[in-house]
Amino acid sequence: MRARGLSMTTPSEFASKVIEERLRLALDDREGELRAVHPLRPEEAALRLAGICRIRTLADIPDDPPEPLLFGMLEPAGPTLLYAAPGTGKGMTGAILVVEAQKAGMRPLIFDAERRPREWSRRVGGLGGDRSKVTYVEPGDLGSALAGEPFWKAAEAVAQLRRISGCDLVIVDSVVPATGVAEERLRSDAQVPFQFVGGLDCLGVPSVTFGHPPKGQPEGDPFGSMAWVAAFRLTWIGTRAEGDGHRIRWRPRKRNERGQIAGILLTIEYGNDGRPCRYQVHDDEQTTRDWLLATLVNGPRSVTELLDERLEAEDEVTEDRLKATRNRFRGALLRMKRDGLVEPIGKGPSTRWRLRSTHRALSQV
Repeated sequence: MRARGLSMTTPSEFASKVIEERLRLALDDREGELRAVHPLRPEEAALRLAGICRIRTLADIPDDPPEPLLFGMLEPAGPTLLYAAPGTGKGMTGAILVVEAQKAGMRPLIFDAERRPREWSRRVGGLGGDRSKVTYVEPGDLGSALAGEPFWKAAEAVAQLRRISGCDLVIVDSVVPATGVAEERLRSDAQVPFQFVGGLDCLGVPSVTFGHPPKGQPEGDPFGSMAWVAAFRLTWIGTRAEGDGHRIRWRPRKRNERGQIAGILLTIEYGNDGRPCRYQVHDDEQTTRDWLLATLVNGPRSVTELLDERLEAEDEVTEDRLKATRNRFRGALLRMKRDGLVEPIGKGPSTRWRLRSTHRALSQV
């Protein structure tokens, strides 16, 4: 059997030869055979025959700047990862985001894979949130077929619940129970983070997911894997902040498409009944700058001296905490130098910093 002079040995080889011949005709349509049956240009027809849908240039893609962050923290059109060591305040941060979303006229949905409804209800209620306008979902609420499945398989059902309830923000608490896999696999299988984010993308609204670093490494990558940072477009790391009371510092770890993002400092107060009753959201960059200015009024300081003064009241300061605070001070001092507020004395590790104008510094605080 022959087709335009092409010999056939097996059905699969014959099919391959036919495809090759059709591609040849698409690129060399001397007799107009292809144009007679399809209005596409030969090059376009060749792409279709090869299974390629389209070819674009960057001029075909919008270059609009990114939209402002929600609450100064969340991607407005995609997933955000917040991770911190246990006990830092991830759940409290989630409750604050619920209240902030309601103030903005949004309706949040909580997908609580950890199954702790009373904690969510107590925190949101204590902070003054309207609990009747927060949709709460546990994996078991999706039915027995999806209850034990990883989030990316249950995501479409969550998206449908979101649409039915009119929610426009999804909070996932948290990665480990939502994936249903051992933490070792979260660290070793680089495919899992991208599958997880794929599930979040299908929700069609902004989302925030909570995770944690490896035990004993509060400044480490989520679950000890850089893949989790790579998969999300925006990632924040949280630590306990210095000072009295419950204070949480959130710093951007990864910020695609965005330049400088100010860190966020949360301060939570508790009532006599043990529930949170008030919170404050501060620009952590401004808070750090104010402290540095107020301290340098008393004379020049090196970064090491500033660290000693800031952390002297802390019971336990880990090496990671010390390194993060040092980097935060150095970055703030360099930006303050650029703004004409401070200047260095000397060079190298012994460099000390002083105010350029005490009067101007005090007016900035």
